[in-house]
Amino acid sequence: MEVCCVPVLAASDEGFQGPTTAVFNPPHWFDAHLGPIDLYLNKATALVIFAALFVGVLFWLAYRRASVVPRGLQNFVESIYDFIDTQIARDIIGKSGARYTPYLMVLFSFVLVCNVLSIIPVAQFPATSRIAIPMILALITWVMFNYAGIKANGAGAYFKEMVDPAPQAMLPIRLVLAPIEILSTLIVRPFTLAVRLFANMFAGHMLLLIFSLGAEYMIQRPPYVFGAVSFVMTVIMTGFELVIDLLQAYIITVLTAAYIGGALAAHGGGDHDEDHSIEDPGLPQPALATAAAHS
Repeated sequence: MEVCCVPVLAASDEGFQGPTTAVFNPPHWFDAHLGPIDLYLNKATALVIFAALFVGVLFWLAYRRASVVPRGLQNFVESIYDFIDTQIARDIIGKSGARYTPYLMVLFSFVLVCNVLSIIPVAQFPATSRIAIPMILALITWVMFNYAGIKANGAGAYFKEMVDPAPQAMLPIRLVLAPIEILSTLIVRPFTLAVRLFANMFAGHMLLLIFSLGAEYMIQRPPYVFGAVSFVMTVIMTGFELVIDLLQAYIITVLTAAYIGGALAAHGGGDHDEDHSIEDPGLPQPALATAAAHS
């Protein structure tokens, strides 16, 4: 239920009043001013700090006594790491994707914890529903994939590909494609990466608030069936929100890998299009045997 994190929004004599955007601006617990910089601590920032510490402590507990045959928490964390490494990093970026797996693992874990806090009692607030956190994550991704592209291809070749993405096309087409590619790489990608995560978490949390507050308001007034229906919908939407939390963490991780892979692949700098070797663990063994038999 989402009732406790909302200011008093429903009054018995004024009818039902839904949640407002004030929900996403909790009061400050602490304020400090350093010149033009305003430092503060509130519920939203506290949850961000908690999510970062939770992920860090989780990894530390999993690997503080690491064994060759993983068990318990180590096995759980390594299963997630293996999935991100094989199904996202190597599959999307290519053979060089392994070097980006640690960042993708931390990104996925941090975003997932921030998202899931929306349905955890007492917390009941997704830290990613405030645009600042998605913007910072998108900025880190933007710096990373541009740096990867420049390092793999050289600054000249990387930006030349961006300015002239179709050198064989007719001049009018090249003039149209150039600004589109520049805007896409430098502005649209980080913008949509941040807004997608922010908007989904904002809307999902607001929807949960509407149903939970509606259930609380109508369950006290006849006919009680409307309150019961709203309560059932709150439970259903909570489960749906959990799925969205996981899906959004997965999407931002996949898109980050796709942007890195695209930057590396410019002018052949990446290795995503190369054939998989026989030792590639991502291919099923029957497929490897068949490929070897026909080679």
